[in-house]
Amino acid sequence: MRLFVYRRPLHPELFTIFLEKRIEMEGYQAQLWLMGSGHLVSFYRQEHSISELLTCQRELLPEKGLLEELELGRAVDYQVCYENRIYYMVNSQAEHMSEAVFTSVYDDMKKFARNRGLFMEYEHWAAEGHLAPFGFIDYERRASELDVFAYHAFPDRRVMLRTQSVFSLEPICEGYRPIADGPRGGAKP
Repeated sequence: MRLFVYRRPLHPELFTIFLEKRIEMEGYQAQLWLMGSGHLVSFYRQEHSISELLTCQRELLPEKGLLEELELGRAVDYQVCYENRIYYMVNSQAEHMSEAVFTSVYDDMKKFARNRGLFMEYEHWAAEGHLAPFGFIDYERRASELDVFAYHAFPDRRVMLRTQSVFSLEPICEGYRPIADGPRGGAKP
């Protein structure tokens, strides 16, 4: 799995989208897509945008507007400021568990997820007699910030992939890497 950060929106025809949610606030808009074993979050402020894509596919993804490509086999922390308009930070961790611990966490997450955010179980990908993979996106929206919590369960490997992301109109910590629109791409799709 890899996490891609773009300074532009991505086209829906590149993906198989199972569930989606559009968020409209006074200062920003956002789109959340649950796509099989991954997700996409696009955050818009006027003509600027930041997109977070979690996927195992690399082919067909555009290079234009790509800020970062992060491998998710270990803990990841990344933050960036785009044009002093959008502040973004993400923390990701792949948690490998024993079978008993994974089953317990899996059951607890499913119970919690059924009444919140976007949740999808992929039973057609489950090995016979085994738990099905799932994807879950929970979120909290505030006037100037969107917090996104995504979980992807891979029972065949007993791995729970977790990302916590913050998209903000205001600085939320120090040490941002500033970026501006440039030749690698922009906010327009």
